[in-house]
Amino acid sequence: MVSYRRGGYVRNGDDGVERECEHCGWHAVADSYPELIGAYQRHLREDHPKAWLRA
Repeated sequence: MVSYRRGGYVRNGDDGVERECEHCGWHAVADSYPELIGAYQRHLREDHPKAWLRA
């Protein structure tokens, strides 16, 4: 069974991590924390540049 953690590290091969954007309805699920953070940073940079500069 696949389980998703909100923003934490993946514990085993069946886990994933997820993140939502507090500025809009964007949501992502990834297999690793670095992959998820990369997607979130790209989203902020493209859709919310002022928030990305503050991050």
